[in-house]
Amino acid sequence: MTLFGGLRRALPHSGRWASAVRAHAPAPSVTMRHYSQTAPEAPAAAETPAPAAVKETPTPDARVSLDSAVPFTPLPGFEANPSTPAPIQRVAHDKPHRMHIRSTRNNTIITFTTPLGEPLANASGGTVGFKKAGRSGYEAGYRAALSVFQRITENRRKWGVDSIEMLWNGFGQGREAVFRALMANEGEQVRGLVHVMTDKTPIKVGGVRPKKRRML
Repeated sequence: MTLFGGLRRALPHSGRWASAVRAHAPAPSVTMRHYSQTAPEAPAAAETPAPAAVKETPTPDARVSLDSAVPFTPLPGFEANPSTPAPIQRVAHDKPHRMHIRSTRNNTIITFTTPLGEPLANASGGTVGFKKAGRSGYEAGYRAALSVFQRITENRRKWGVDSIEMLWNGFGQGREAVFRALMANEGEQVRGLVHVMTDKTPIKVGGVRPKKRRML
């Protein structure tokens, strides 16, 4: 009786028969040819791509050299032409001094002020020597104008007078007298400073009944 037959009879209905046969069965011979055919081929190593070059981003603190800056090229229509004359420059004048002339049927009052309204000189028919009804006459207005013109000429540098605006108010005899004094030789220096004249006489339209005229 062989060894395999005894084992089979001893274990007819047991699963140990298969394991016992495997334990005593000779191991199959493996040749180089068989190993080479059955051994799985190793996968080819994939080529690792080279890392892309990282572009350096300048930091906010980086400074640009003037040598690397792109030179500025002006547009054809804006090129400087030495032969072209310079544009006209307009000089903005400061606010002018003001001369207020108030001429009524009783008196002529002239006041010279700063641009802000501060009085610098004044004259009237009474300050130049006329009394009562004589203060409203032509001669009183003429003398008052010459008195103010003289003070402006003497203190022009001190007061910084560069221009004068004349403001007229009223239609008395002194209105025409002040204008004639300005056009005369005595008012030549002041006349050169006057650049504008404004009539501020209020014009009454309708309204209440006027006051009774004074009887002299």
